[in-house]
Amino acid sequence: MSAREPLVGSGKERGPGSSSRLAKVGVLLSGREQFSAFYGGALARWTYEVYSRLRDRVEVTVFGFPTAAENLYDLRHRTSGVWRACNMISPIPFLRRWDEPLWLRGVIQFLRDLDVVHIHNRPQWVRELRQMGYAGTICLHLQNNHLGHWTSAELDGLAPELQGVAVCSEFLRATYASRSASLAAKTSVIFNGVNTGLFKPREEIREPKTIFFVGRLLQEKGTLQLVRAYARVLDRHPDATLVIGGSSGFGVHEETGYVRQVRELAQALISNGNGRIFFPGYLDHDKDLPSWFQRATVFVCPSLFQEPFGLVNAEAMACATPVVGSNRGGIPEVLGETGKLVDPDQVEQFADALSSLLEDVESRVALGRAALVRCREMFDWDIIAQTWVSFLEAARG
Repeated sequence: MSAREPLVGSGKERGPGSSSRLAKVGVLLSGREQFSAFYGGALARWTYEVYSRLRDRVEVTVFGFPTAAENLYDLRHRTSGVWRACNMISPIPFLRRWDEPLWLRGVIQFLRDLDVVHIHNRPQWVRELRQMGYAGTICLHLQNNHLGHWTSAELDGLAPELQGVAVCSEFLRATYASRSASLAAKTSVIFNGVNTGLFKPREEIREPKTIFFVGRLLQEKGTLQLVRAYARVLDRHPDATLVIGGSSGFGVHEETGYVRQVRELAQALISNGNGRIFFPGYLDHDKDLPSWFQRATVFVCPSLFQEPFGLVNAEAMACATPVVGSNRGGIPEVLGETGKLVDPDQVEQFADALSSLLEDVESRVALGRAALVRCREMFDWDIIAQTWVSFLEAARG
């Protein structure tokens, strides 16, 4: 099948004299993620960006917790009144484990007639759906290491229950592939993507010596290491500026102990007359974020954990902004040879990579241009959507 042709329903609709119909796909968002550009995360964004490009090829419904109409992505979205009960039991010990199974039971009535169920990040839902009687195609889509702790027997048991697994990096595939040949055989690497019409270079607004970070302000994202490295950057570039965008959650912010630690270190630098550090808060992905990437001299992703992909890196690349990223997880796959990789715990190494880019215009421009080409060839959402159509068709046989 050509990627431009519709992904049609079952063979029963394709007999002589019958008209084919679009396959009906249901997408299950995990946890309590809202289907929103502002309050949603990477899973909601992936779902919207890919399926909005496939309107003439699949009929999609996204299932998730309630999202206010004014914040909702422009795709069909359904919820179930059972979310109220889920919210009641989720804080209660010994009952919270029934939270997600209860949610699934609330939506199974809508799923039974679908051709494909696309599950985000919840491998345990595969068997639960089968036990509830869903007989169609199930595709599991992993953006995090949810199978790393599964035994070989559990992985082998999962394989016959589904038709395809998509992961966002070779790194993520490797977390389980060696323990289950049968599941590895059903696994495809499908990258995350970037709206290159929105994230694009604007050199006329590029600012000198501005280091930019954006992400949730959590310990695993390495923000504290970034501030420490910035303190050393100031020895060589006392006029450098650091911008730390983001909040502790998607669209919401809590002044946690970790956030206070980051702010106190930043304030100590400023109080001593060293540097300029700004906290613009949560940034609307579509309205605000592109211009921050476009203005930055360097983007930095100092993740301490094994980041499976790191979408912000690809978005910076789309803006021809050179990236200094952690040498962990899937980040090296995203950057290739177009960025600098560092160990964020090695503060001197980290600071040296930032300082070198701030003072070497030619290197900066060369990396930015190479990153832009790589992003447009590998991570454009149009390419990801075409790859996803092929994946669905293969999964349906």
